Amino acid sequence: MNRNQRIINFLATLAIIVILAVWLSHGAEIFTKTKILVDNTTELDKLLGVKNEIWVDKFILGLDYSVAAISFIIIITIAINYLLKTKRKEL
Repeated sequence: MNRNQRIINFLATLAIIVILAVWLSHGAEIFTKTKILVDNTTELDKLLGVKNEIWVDKFILGLDYSVAAISFIIIITIAINYLLKTKRKEL
């Protein structure tokens, strides 16, 4: 393995670690969410038995997009490593 391949492998590994860290920081959800349900019920609404919930736009990264990005990185890394390999001369 030559120097350029090591650099590509290091960068790919770093990118995969960053994607997994972002996925874990977003709550390790299985599916990506673009909206979440927020409870805005006040004390008066609780006394009256009324629920006040609204949908708020918020992006939460899921495992589906994370796996797709990681797969893309692995495929590109394999292709670049194949193109950068050095051929050894047989004696």
